[in-house]
Amino acid sequence: MFAKLFNSLLFGSIFILLLDFLLFVGLKINYFDHYGIDEYFNTIFVDNQSYFLLFIISIALGYAMLYLKKRRVFDRLYIVLILIFSTTFYQPVAEAVGSFLFVEKNQKLQVLDENVTIDILYRGRNTLYLKKANLFRAVKYSYDEVTMY
Repeated sequence: MFAKLFNSLLFGSIFILLLDFLLFVGLKINYFDHYGIDEYFNTIFVDNQSYFLLFIISIALGYAMLYLKKRRVFDRLYIVLILIFSTTFYQPVAEAVGSFLFVEKNQKLQVLDENVTIDILYRGRNTLYLKKANLFRAVKYSYDEVTMY
């Protein structure tokens, strides 16, 4: 039983991390680079993961693809998932997914002694990336320069 769980975790994590990687590479190219958010890819990838969820899904997917009688169904489902996650390489899809995952709309902030209501495009480890109405790129501020209220 332990060997099956270990094999499921190992096999499933390879396949889940491939999906995860596809998602975040598409977001990096078509959301982060589009808005000029200059966070390092590994930071984005590591900081925005639910490792417990990845662990559970990896075991479940690995077990389904290795040991269930109807594993061909899960193989086909996985191929469909690859196609779905690859859609983030298309700019409008990546922007929609990135907005869903990262944007905080209409936040009331004090930025450099100016009170504004603005969208936060991404919260980095040390910086906030804000979307100003007249600019196409994000404006980067450190947390020291911004007060939230």
